[in-house]
Amino acid sequence: MKRFFTKRMKRVLLIFAGNRCQICQRKLDKTFHADHIVPYSKNGSTTLKNAQALCAQCNLKKGNKID
Repeated sequence: MKRFFTKRMKRVLLIFAGNRCQICQRKLDKTFHADHIVPYSKNGSTTLKNAQALCAQCNLKKGNKID
């Protein structure tokens, strides 16, 4: 199972998110994080269904928690 999202998947995530962080709604730039909703470390899959676009601050704060 692969861990990282492809460039194409990241573009789709950014569009679906409306260029906003899915937690704090801050406008995202090209350095946004593609996050696993169910963390990869907890057997979360690397699929669009299990993904969200987050700003770096929210993603680092979330860590490997399931929210």
